[in-house]
Amino acid sequence: MRKGVDFLIDIIPLVLQHVPNAHFIIGGDGEKVPILKELIKKYNIGDSVELLGGLQHDKVRYALCRGHIFLNTSLTESFCLSMLEAASCGLLVVSTDVGGIPEVLPPGLAYMAKPEAGALCE
Repeated sequence: MRKGVDFLIDIIPLVLQHVPNAHFIIGGDGEKVPILKELIKKYNIGDSVELLGGLQHDKVRYALCRGHIFLNTSLTESFCLSMLEAASCGLLVVSTDVGGIPEVLPPGLAYMAKPEAGALCE
């Protein structure tokens, strides 16, 4: 079964094909970081992808405020607190339309998509 990070891995090259100056800021230090590093090397996109690693709670707001779009690729969220944090920092939220996520933010603050790389990329 695919996990949300797998969709992120698929989305990065797709977005960069359409928006070559896009910049991805990725926080976290989970088990998929080595796969993200391989992707960066494979596609030579180190200038477009910034891996922040695990963030202390007091650094999350700073990282969020650097962005414009918060992309949530989770397939299992029942309630996504990070989406609320992103929206409160002024980011547009793009998320998979699964679980309780559609009830977290009203239309206009969040765009929901099928849990597919192409749909999320749109």
